[in-house]
Amino acid sequence: MNPESSATDFEALIRTNLRNPVAIALAKTLLEEAGIPIFAMDQNVAARQDSGNILGWWTVRVPKDRESEAREILLSIERER
Repeated sequence: MNPESSATDFEALIRTNLRNPVAIALAKTLLEEAGIPIFAMDQNVAARQDSGNILGWWTVRVPKDRESEAREILLSIERER
């Protein structure tokens, strides 16, 4: 997470179909390389954030203005799994 960003910068919640640690690491790398600020949540963090993520899927929050770009990156990884 960018230290200059506040929690309110991450308005868009994206639930993914990613559970594999390798796929998650790739997703984080690609999002960071694209310059998309992210707040990544595992199952426990997501439950505390009340995101409805109870199956252990990886969830991210991104700025609303970067949501479509982030979704495309995440979908590309899900398709490649």
